[in-house]
Amino acid sequence: MKTMKTFNTKSSVINEQWHVFDATDKVLGRLATEVSTLLQGKHKPIYAKNLITGDHVVVVNASKVKVTGKKLEQKMYYRHSHYPGSLKATPLSKIQEDHPDRVIREAVRGMLPKTSLGRQMLSRLKVYAGELHPHGAQIKDSARPEIVVEEEIAPAINQVHQAQTEVEEIAPPVDQVHQAQTEVEEIAPPVDQVHQAQTEVEEIAPPVDQVDEAQTEVEEIAPPVDQVDEAQTEVEEIAPPVDQVDEAQTEVEEEGK
Repeated sequence: MKTMKTFNTKSSVINEQWHVFDATDKVLGRLATEVSTLLQGKHKPIYAKNLITGDHVVVVNASKVKVTGKKLEQKMYYRHSHYPGSLKATPLSKIQEDHPDRVIREAVRGMLPKTSLGRQMLSRLKVYAGELHPHGAQIKDSARPEIVVEEEIAPAINQVHQAQTEVEEIAPPVDQVHQAQTEVEEIAPPVDQVHQAQTEVEEIAPPVDQVDEAQTEVEEIAPPVDQVDEAQTEVEEIAPPVDQVDEAQTEVEEEGK
């Protein structure tokens, strides 16, 4: 009878991934449950108690997490310095206002093993009060496809400075723009003078309809061009040539002498 060997998880087969959670309007306990499951690696079939098979988790907008009931005032966080009379209690509302990241971290800490492995798992949790986080490069390379990854909204400061420098190099200085504008205003006449000159021209020049009417009257009075050419031809045929007229004029002058 063939027996199957027991599978033992090795560190070489562990594939670490990154997850991003937006804590906006999420219940604290339910969010901590999901995060602790990912940190321990219980969502993977290779989960083992003696190895860290979990992933990295980033939680943003920790200041917007919600709690049910009256926990904001009733839930207390205790700390003791081990000296008599040094017990101090702080309500959840105070911790949420001053250190919102500690609220989620403490909730997850209570769901992890109280061992050295549990402390290593907790070190993989990154909690931020706002919506920005500095883990964009790691998340792009190894994020799960079903997890929505929120990238940083604000661009890097050096990119902003670089864009501003390029704009300043392309655009002319402000003093040059004002100087060019002043020169244009000195050369070009004022707008009111242009309107005044245009009005004077319109007053002197006759309207277009009058010009068209006068041209029509001239065309009606003047004979057609073909009639003028015909009359000129008839005059040339009747009148003697110019040389004959000059010769007859010369003879008359000689006889008068």
